Amino acid sequence: MARQNGKTSWILTRVARQLLPAGQHVAYTAQDRSLARLKWEEHVDILMDTPFASRVKEVNKQRNQEKLVMKNGSWYMPVTPTAKKAARSLSLDLAIADEAYAHVSMGLAGAIRNTLLTRPLAQFYLVSNAGDETSVLWRHYTDLGRASIGDPDATICWIEYASSDDASRFDPVEVRAANPSAGEPGGVDWLSLMTEVRESDEATVRKENLNLWTSSGGPGLSRWWGQAKRSGFTVAKVLADGGRVVFGLDFEPDRDGGALMACAAMPDGQVFPIEVVAVADDPVSMDGLVKRAADNAIAHQSWVAVGASSPAASAIPALEALTARKVKVKRGGQYKTEDAHLVFPVTAQGTSRAVGAFHDAVVSAKVAHVDDPVLNTAVSAVVRREVGDSFVWQRRDVTGQSRPSLVTAATMAYWCALTSDPVPAAVTKSPRARAARRPVSGQPVRR
Repeated sequence: MARQNGKTSWILTRVARQLLPAGQHVAYTAQDRSLARLKWEEHVDILMDTPFASRVKEVNKQRNQEKLVMKNGSWYMPVTPTAKKAARSLSLDLAIADEAYAHVSMGLAGAIRNTLLTRPLAQFYLVSNAGDETSVLWRHYTDLGRASIGDPDATICWIEYASSDDASRFDPVEVRAANPSAGEPGGVDWLSLMTEVRESDEATVRKENLNLWTSSGGPGLSRWWGQAKRSGFTVAKVLADGGRVVFGLDFEPDRDGGALMACAAMPDGQVFPIEVVAVADDPVSMDGLVKRAADNAIAHQSWVAVGASSPAASAIPALEALTARKVKVKRGGQYKTEDAHLVFPVTAQGTSRAVGAFHDAVVSAKVAHVDDPVLNTAVSAVVRREVGDSFVWQRRDVTGQSRPSLVTAATMAYWCALTSDPVPAAVTKSPRARAARRPVSGQPVRR
């Protein structure tokens, strides 16, 4: 249900009840360990200010050793909300995951549920308001919970207070549907709630006050993507007309795939065609994708752009080694031969600028594509994630049907084409460069 409607009080009551029998084990977690620890302390302070305190043996608030221990041997502690650390060595009777919308994978559920297997009648409670397309864990349980309604064999209890999907935020009936404590003693103040609903922005009201699912950021690129389609304007054509090509490489966050993209620029730099060169769909193909990136960079004596803080950053040393070369540079009025490579790293700050530039280029049709269905699918799924006053692309696709790395790799390639100088001439050309030189095909080979 919506915020400020009594979830914390309900959680605390449920925890206290679980601790009354002897030998019970209870764990609490939230978005991160710091917040879990903060809320756990809040729970403990409230409990210790009631007659419940007479049942408590000790409270340890020392960092990483937090635990409330009852005289009957039961205990209550916060845990780190990650798949690797979430109470894995414990056996729990009750586990509570607060702010469940914040989890972008099912890892926490896998870790927590396995701690409940050896305890009879153990329960896993998840509490949250609505999420967005990144809320993988909460989406799973929302769908599971809604499907359980009316099922006599269901093993899940689902309680949801929310407005209807097409609700008007100015409809008091809809607002009250998501706020069961509104106007009740100790609940949400009705006048304050309606003032917030009327004066705040639509996205915030829908998520925080109406308990409706929203998008985590602004629109992606799909609404402008169609106008950027130019069937005859390819990377190979730009190369034939005297332009140059650069490449962008990116991996998926889970390193189970990635993409190599090409972007070309005419000497006048007016339009930049982009194309898919290769896509890796499994972890085994990743090394081949890196080698493909190096081979293309060498063949075209060009850059391969990689985000320095992206999942593909781990490939930078290999790319540097594969594209190592000698170049002449002028130092102190004299030319010297120095080691160089064909990797164009993009900093975290540069990535934010690159995303903004690529977005604007698509909107203004300064980027062209050849209507590749693989790239089209990736573009249709990508959304913006706000970072301060700017934004980056949301890397995780919760549908499991797209590869966000195609869009991020295209962004890296475009930024490189826009901002980089041509590659300095090598002192000697690699035999591999002479043998592999070929135009980038509009019909890429994929693995």
